[in-house]
This record gives sequence, C-alpha cells and structure tokens, in this order.
Amino acid sequence: MISKLKRAKTSWLNIVIGFCILTFVLIVLQNSAKADTVIVKPKYSSASMTEFVSQKSLNFFNQSIEKAKIEYENNFDMYSDYSFQKYISDKNLLNNKKYKPSDLVQVDTDYIVNRAGRPFLRQPAQVAFEKLAESFNKNLDEKLYLISAHRTYRDQETLFEWWCSSNRCAKIGWSEHQLWLAVDIHLATKHWYNILWEEYLNWMNENAHKYWFINTYRKWAEIDGKMKEVRHWRYVWIPLATELYKKDMSFAEYYDTTVIPTKVEESL
Repeated sequence: MISKLKRAKTSWLNIVIGFCILTFVLIVLQNSAKADTVIVKPKYSSASMTEFVSQKSLNFFNQSIEKAKIEYENNFDMYSDYSFQKYISDKNLLNNKKYKPSDLVQVDTDYIVNRAGRPFLRQPAQVAFEKLAESFNKNLDEKLYLISAHRTYRDQETLFEWWCSSNRCAKIGWSEHQLWLAVDIHLATKHWYNILWEEYLNWMNENAHKYWFINTYRKWAEIDGKMKEVRHWRYVWIPLATELYKKDMSFAEYYDTTVIPTKVEESL
C-alpha cells in the first residue's frame, strides 16, 4: 500500500514538473518571437513636415478659390463684421467694436521678417498672405517685412489716444486691423529709404490681387477718406480683389460709385 502511494506521488510530481517545463519553454519561445519582430517607427524629417504643412495650406488655398467662385462672385456683403468684404469707414464702423472672429491663425512663415510680435489673421487671410509672401520672395528674392497685423479693441484705443493722429490712424471701430484681415508691411526692407521700394510696390500692385489682397488707401484722403498708405494691405477675397484690380479702383471708390448707387436704386 505504501509503495503504491509513493508511485502515485512520484507520478503527480512528474506531471507538475513537466507542466512547469512546458510553460517555461512556451514563454521562452514567445519572447524569442517578439525579439525577432522589428518595430519600424515612422520617421519625419523637418523637411518632410514642412512639405506636408505647405501642401495642406495649398490645398486649403485652392479649395477657397473654388468656393469663392461658386458662392461669392459679385455677391459682396459690405456690412457684416464677419464678412471678408466688410467696408469700414467713419460712417461704417464695426457693429461690435470688440469683435473677435473664431477662425484665427498665427502668421508663421520663413518668407517674412516678423516684427509684429505674434501676428494673427483669420485663417483664409493667413494662408493667402503666406502664399503672397512666398511668391514675393521667389520673384524678388526678398522677404516681406511685417510690422503689424491684427489689432484688438484695446490696441486700437491705445494707438489712437496716445500718439497717432486721426488723419493717419483710425478711431476705435474704424480700423481694418480690427477685422483681423489687414497687415502693414515695409516693402521687403528694414528701412523706408530702400532704393528698390518702387519696384517692390509695383510688384505688389500687379500681383497682390491674385492672393486676394488690396492696397486699401491708395488714392489719398479726397477719395479714400485717409492718407495714402502704401504699407497697408487688406484681404477681401478673390472676386472683389480682382474686380478692384481690373477697374483700377480703391475700395472706397468702388463703394461710393457702385454700392451706394445700387442701394439707392433698390430703395426706389
């Protein structure tokens, strides 16, 4: 009887030992298989990421062109704060003087010299301005020297009240910078006396409309309500920018000769 119990004990012990050995072998084989597996992580160089971001911006740019052609041809909203064609003057102020849109993006490109701090524009204007700066650089081998972009209610209040006269700076609620659609640039130079500034200005006058920007104040105060300002460029989207270019009109001139007469006709 005792010998049978010993044999049974030995058999169970052998089974347990065998199970442990089998488990150990399976664990070793599994770890070995994992060791043989090479996990390849995606590699992103700074160049490839830059290309990706540029392509994304270009796609957005092209989509905006198509959308503009379909939805906005000769259908300009001159009065809503959020409109890209908002006409602003001493008689057409912002409806909300503290207006701030929701689609703001910081301007950040190697094709500008940034002296505007952290310049923000509405996204379509930001994309278009960066493409404009890239084209300017490729054609003239210079960078756009950005000195101002958006201005908040408080920025404009301080600017006007502390040092800028009314014939040069707009009052609160009467500044295209408060639309988050305008920039001020030295024309590719750190100095006003750059001898090539006329060449740069001519290039901007002939090409900025392709990127939906206009020089708002270009025909002096008698027409535009403000002094001529070659550094001030405003995003208005493609149909209006193209129309102003083809007709050689400033924004104020177009508003006074086209929009106002149309409104008078509609009211009759």
